[in-house]
Amino acid sequence: MMNWIIFAAVLGMVMGQQVLQPDVDVFFGTEKGGNVFPGPARPFGMVKMGVDVIDSSTKVVFSGYARDGNVAGISMMHESGTGGSPEYGVVSQLPLIGNIDYSSQSSLGRSSDDTGSVGYYSCSFNNGIQAEFAAADRAGIYQYSFPENNEPKVMINVTHHLSNSDKSYWTQYFVNGSVEANDDKNGYEGQATFAGGWASQDPWTIYFCGDFENNANLVEAFVGTSNFNSLQASTSANESVGIVFTFPSDQSTIRSRVGISFISTDQACQNIKADFNDYNLNSTVSDTKTLWDDQVFGKVNVNNDNTTLSNLLYTALYGAHLLPTNKTGENPHWQSSEPYYDDWFTIWDTFRCLNPLFNLLSPSRGAELIRSLIDIYKHDGYTPDGRSANQNGKTQGGSNSDILMADAYVKDVHNRIDWDEAFSAMVKNAEVAPPYWYDFKAPDASTKEGRGGLSDWINLGYVSRTYTRSVTRTMEFSYDDFALSVVAKGIGNETAHDKYLKRSANWQNIWNHNATASACNYTGFVQPKNADGSWAYDGYDPLSCGNCYWGDDEYEGKPVEYGWAVPHDIATLVEFIGDNDTFIARLDDMFGLNGQAFADIGNEPSFLTPYLYNYVNANYKTVETIRYLINTKYSTGPAGLPGNSDAGSMQAWLFFGLMGFYPVAGTSTYLLSSPFFSSATLNLENDKNVKITASNLSNDNIYIQSVEINGNSWNQNWFTHDDLFKNGGSIHFELGSTPSKWDTGDVPPSPGHTK
Repeated sequence: MMNWIIFAAVLGMVMGQQVLQPDVDVFFGTEKGGNVFPGPARPFGMVKMGVDVIDSSTKVVFSGYARDGNVAGISMMHESGTGGSPEYGVVSQLPLIGNIDYSSQSSLGRSSDDTGSVGYYSCSFNNGIQAEFAAADRAGIYQYSFPENNEPKVMINVTHHLSNSDKSYWTQYFVNGSVEANDDKNGYEGQATFAGGWASQDPWTIYFCGDFENNANLVEAFVGTSNFNSLQASTSANESVGIVFTFPSDQSTIRSRVGISFISTDQACQNIKADFNDYNLNSTVSDTKTLWDDQVFGKVNVNNDNTTLSNLLYTALYGAHLLPTNKTGENPHWQSSEPYYDDWFTIWDTFRCLNPLFNLLSPSRGAELIRSLIDIYKHDGYTPDGRSANQNGKTQGGSNSDILMADAYVKDVHNRIDWDEAFSAMVKNAEVAPPYWYDFKAPDASTKEGRGGLSDWINLGYVSRTYTRSVTRTMEFSYDDFALSVVAKGIGNETAHDKYLKRSANWQNIWNHNATASACNYTGFVQPKNADGSWAYDGYDPLSCGNCYWGDDEYEGKPVEYGWAVPHDIATLVEFIGDNDTFIARLDDMFGLNGQAFADIGNEPSFLTPYLYNYVNANYKTVETIRYLINTKYSTGPAGLPGNSDAGSMQAWLFFGLMGFYPVAGTSTYLLSSPFFSSATLNLENDKNVKITASNLSNDNIYIQSVEINGNSWNQNWFTHDDLFKNGGSIHFELGSTPSKWDTGDVPPSPGHTK
């Protein structure tokens, strides 16, 4: 499918047109494990309103949505593109008619597929009710259309939340809650406490406040299976609790507004007032679209005759700006004047290209994110790798917030950032083992924050098999320590720079020059090591990682994939591999260009790998591989992603692939591929812009023949952040149908190379 889309798009680009209002597909990536959230939300908004589906063929619904199955509630909070186990799905309403199951197990079948667009969502139910809703920043609006001559009812289900029947050990669970309607029967307030989830969160509380445009006739409360005529209900037991508003039968349209807060019901009510002047759903949708245009879509203009491709680009941008969540002023644990962002789900996924995307297009937002990380460190003791419900956890590999810090530093994202404090947070990660936090999937060391296995790293120079994910940790700690060296140099601490730059070479301690793989005619791979320095495993197979999960040596990637995970030190990797031809041949094996396909672009450890041909001046191979991956692994529609979105990481990778360059996180380097558009403009926050143009682009003409940057002939297949993004500029590609050895200049830098 994607081949046709891309080919059709590029054939008519020369006379292309600017896309002013992109038709974003909010259902892109919602199926086949993409887990994208399709409901209305604002960029980084705290409210993400969406349906929560049960009895679906997908069983576990991570973002609440599934195409099939019944809707058990329309709730206010969700995360997008997450795995492991669902989070949130709390503070819900459900429109009903007729008899109600007061055990709160009511659900509605749908009469047609849900529809949605930026800022708007609609679902139609078998009982004739249509639900439309829209999200503001911290409050949302519902509009229900009921069939005539029925008493409209709206259930407020305090107990409602997303769960995971497949992994009960990682499911959320309800702790306690209460709700109370006002005397006029047109509003309610309450709170609910939940615990558990993928990161095994301690109990946390969400407060809510709702109102209706008109008064109800009747309010009934329920606790468990019992209902009674009351304005309030509460429970601390493992049972359902909520209230039901019943309206006169002559009111076929019911509108409601709901605010949420982590502070108090009063603040939840204030959030309604801050977000809404009335009950106008359409104006809320319009305001949300304006925010997306101003903060996201307006930063990129592309020209082409085929809107399918440009809409795919903007759809990717949309999915990349849903997380983390801006909860500034909603932190229940401490008061601070600093920005506060939660739902870092997870930095292990996002540091590679999603956060560099923010630093490129929205450096003011990038600075807020770094300041938030620093503030979390100051009050919680460590920066997170994953964080939800205002709590750190989980850490999949390294302390990769370190790389976010370095990426911001080298790209001059400095607005009000205290870099001395930032470096203190990084040093804490690098030098102080976090308190033990039991994780039954990996009980050897804490997975809540910091670096598990740090004692090995400091004493042995690698993480041994005493600890789970030893290869992942060794490779990522190396990269993390490189990030420390970058910031240390920037703030003038040469001693720390030298120390951490030296430690960044520790990945070499698990490179076994003699390791072989039966399917390969070359040697040398990363390999797990025992604490005594001996290599682990007889008959070691670098093409296997077991389950590639928490208890294994490698997480979401085989050893053959992790061998490339040294973006700061590719020069040493080339030396270890032996020569450029073998380097190219090994890369060819990763994604199928030689018939082998060892890597999965749906897993983050392989995000940078297809660009690594540039390090031996074989850019034509990068171009071929990126074209192959986008044309065969991505598509339009609900199944358009090659794996879990991972909070927008997969969409950020697609964006850079379509643009024709890719960031090396934590450095100022961008690696060139070739663009999918004949013309694009990036509108920067400094009122400058970067124009990207390509001559002769077509289905056949994908190979770079020559490049000009800022009007100057360019023989390097890379450029720096300052070359284009500091003061604006231009890059022009001359394309052709056959590979050209145009990249004869210096290879991309390897700043961690110390030999």
